[in-house]
Amino acid sequence: MNVESRTFVDVPSYLSVLSTRPFNDFTDEQTQRRLQVGLSHTLLTQQIGPDLADVVVDDEFRRAFLRIKEQRKLYSETTNGVTFLTPTLFRGAIEVPAEAPVGTYDVDVKLFADGAMIARTNSAFDIVKVGFERFIAGSAADHGLLYGLATAAMAIMTGWFASVVFRRD
Repeated sequence: MNVESRTFVDVPSYLSVLSTRPFNDFTDEQTQRRLQVGLSHTLLTQQIGPDLADVVVDDEFRRAFLRIKEQRKLYSETTNGVTFLTPTLFRGAIEVPAEAPVGTYDVDVKLFADGAMIARTNSAFDIVKVGFERFIAGSAADHGLLYGLATAAMAIMTGWFASVVFRRD
């Protein structure tokens, strides 16, 4: 039985960290912690009683939170996920799971040389629902009662149809 619990406050719903090679190959541990490089150094604020803080890396709640997010493919870390095509052009593939929420996702790009960050830029991309999925989601949100009635009617009709087709006489 779970006795203790923690609430994680303002943590990313999806987080993917990509780099050209392992973090320790291009910067030290202190810089990684200060710049939040990698999942182990990402700020994950927890509410502990009335206080809000990020705890030590080995905290059991933090480790469990990361493990669950990684299993659901909502958090990932790929140390060979970025490829330089030219000295100024790179490519990184971000795999977004179907479970990721709709919305705007921030992209934070950091460039390191000789162990220090020399450049940083931000960008963003949007995840939206389209087609039939958008129609269904919009109907459920905008017309909840009608959506519920239609769903119940479809369930009843499907059950009736199955009883007719699979009837044993």
